[in-house]
Amino acid sequence: RKIRWAKRIMGCLEDCGNCCGLLSFVGIIFLFCLGAAIDSGTSAIDFTGERSKATQACYIAGAVYIVFFLMSLGCLKRAGHLKKIEEANERAEREREQREEEEDIKLGE
Repeated sequence: RKIRWAKRIMGCLEDCGNCCGLLSFVGIIFLFCLGAAIDSGTSAIDFTGERSKATQACYIAGAVYIVFFLMSLGCLKRAGHLKKIEEANERAEREREQREEEEDIKLGE
């Protein structure tokens, strides 16, 4: 059976959305925690540079990861929309085939 374009795109969007979403979520948590740890001056992190610039860089990178996370959610939403379209197309195809079979039976009588 021929694989339809929507299924291929849906699979790609769903896989990309899941993977990127998970990695972005982990990155957001890590970068904001790292920024907070550097900002607090904890001795758990051996840091010799300028704390304010490092903290700012962590928070900016965390904000960028938030954007990527939102884009991942968009991919998942679009994949869900394509899945609904594909299901509707398959349902319509089955109904069309059933009507054709019923017409063939009526013609055969």
